Amino acid sequence: MSRHASPALPPGFKSYQLSFDWGRMHLVAGGRGMPLFMVHGLGGSCHDFLAIAPEMARSYTLLIPDLPGFGYSDKPDLPYGPAFFSQVMAQTAERLGLKSAHWLGHSMGGQTVFTLGLDRPEMVRSVVAVCPAGGQAGPNAWQRAVQSMLATDEGRFRLFCPCLVNLAIRMCYGDPSHPSRVELTRRVRAQWESPERPLLERSLIRSGRAILEQPVWPRLGQLQAPVLLVQGELDRVVAAVEVQRLYSHLPPGARWEVLPSGHMPVYSMAPELSAMVRGFLRGLA
Repeated sequence: MSRHASPALPPGFKSYQLSFDWGRMHLVAGGRGMPLFMVHGLGGSCHDFLAIAPEMARSYTLLIPDLPGFGYSDKPDLPYGPAFFSQVMAQTAERLGLKSAHWLGHSMGGQTVFTLGLDRPEMVRSVVAVCPAGGQAGPNAWQRAVQSMLATDEGRFRLFCPCLVNLAIRMCYGDPSHPSRVELTRRVRAQWESPERPLLERSLIRSGRAILEQPVWPRLGQLQAPVLLVQGELDRVVAAVEVQRLYSHLPPGARWEVLPSGHMPVYSMAPELSAMVRGFLRGLA
């Protein structure tokens, strides 16, 4: 996936390149109505929301970035992680002249939009967190040992095999036979077998470490925006206990919904997820 290319987009959507002091960020935009940002997770890209984009665009102006270090955006030497991505998202909204927006985040993106809602509450009209990270108690000794075995301090994998991509994506799906899994596997493998792989390794490893080191649940009681928390019942990436910890620290009135999916309902249950999000946002009007 070349940072200079553009993805195939649904009708009515266009690709843009925004310039920042760190480089260029790729952004997909389309639709009409109130702005709704969609922020992808670890190793993801704007592709992760294209299945739900056409339906959501009927009522909202969708803004779907590739976070720095991922997708079609530049991948420089940066302090990747939810706290940094939150700052970039705030800068992006400001660059677009938006004082506030709705924010949807998947996995690490959920942790990112929670962080944004806490640090810049005036920018966040609502939060939709789909299979969100951020509910972990912090890295334990076992996780630190695994990180040390798998990755170097310089941000490279000690061992990499293309079959690991297949394994990781299979683990993310509650239904490994879903048609979208084949296309996702093909696209991700192509990116990881490209010359950008060293840059991807660095952004992925730094982001993964930051996810564990920056849990968001201790601060969630301060969140002012309405929240919809969506859990994948068969999620093998974000543990149910972590989702419970997030929800238990949210202010009263937050909604918690469960889909019979794995970690990727943005692909495997796109119509159901879209209907759930639209219902939640309509209820805020």
